[in-house]
Amino acid sequence: MKKGFLTLFLLSFTAALFAQQSAKRYVMIEHFTNSRCSVCASKNPSFYNFINQYPNDIHHISIHPSMPYNNCFFYLANPIENNERAYFYNIIGTPSIALNGTLLNPSTPLLNSTKLQPYLNQTSPIYLKVTETGTGNTRSGSIDVHSLGALPNGSYKLYAAIVEKTVNYNAPNGETVHHDVFRKIVPEINGIAFTPAPVGQSNVINFSYAIANNWVADEVYILAYVQSSAPEIINSGTKYDPLVLSASDAKVETIAVMPNPATDQVYFQLPDEQVQSLEIFDVKGQRLAANFSQEQEVVQVPVAQLAPGMYFFKITGSQKVYTAKLIKE
Repeated sequence: MKKGFLTLFLLSFTAALFAQQSAKRYVMIEHFTNSRCSVCASKNPSFYNFINQYPNDIHHISIHPSMPYNNCFFYLANPIENNERAYFYNIIGTPSIALNGTLLNPSTPLLNSTKLQPYLNQTSPIYLKVTETGTGNTRSGSIDVHSLGALPNGSYKLYAAIVEKTVNYNAPNGETVHHDVFRKIVPEINGIAFTPAPVGQSNVINFSYAIANNWVADEVYILAYVQSSAPEIINSGTKYDPLVLSASDAKVETIAVMPNPATDQVYFQLPDEQVQSLEIFDVKGQRLAANFSQEQEVVQVPVAQLAPGMYFFKITGSQKVYTAKLIKE
């Protein structure tokens, strides 16, 4: 009986296997706010609740210029670069947001489905694979920009923003939790000139940076993006993006997980593969502890320990990398 079920499971799983054909384009949201701005405090909570509904689609960064208060705690941590990015968009007040390089008109709420919808479900001729290494206060980053198609003629720049995912701080405006706080851009605020690689190839940019003493090292990550002079952001990427991958890159496939939703155990089928590592990420991009076992083509993963919610799997095999999405009940 068990053998028959396994055979049926393998057949069903094979039918569910597929590969992506183009790069996912993330919606890059640059959020200009100020820790002393009462209007920001009134609008930011609903904004965060809204974008949290799109964990697979959005990259977010909060930038703190001197408007309207030049004694904002986060602005003072890096006055030149916080203001420089605001000047880039001619920001005159906070809160303000830019989506993929387009500054939106101020509104209440800051963002809604009508405004966001045109930016969703788009593809890009490039994708950015971000990797980070290092411990302590010294880190190294690598941005691998893959060309899947030709970019329009024009000038482009690559930016690598250092971001702190969550900062707990009792701000004068009443906000206590601050999300994706901009810390600095490396190697410098104006970005670096970027020439796309020929289609089917990639450009790799390597750099290093230091973790400041007042940052929480485990919360710091790189948010990279390529922006044209238009100034459209063509695509963005972080190390937390198990889904921003393309089969045109090199051996990456998206597979199904069964059952889905799940409560106790999930299964993957990986023909002719030996799993080398398996990683689980939550919707905040945090990497979680993961165990697995493999018997021939079937990989089994216990998930009972996970809290209810959405999770992403990154499975590195001997030949390919695979990604999957799970709803845990």
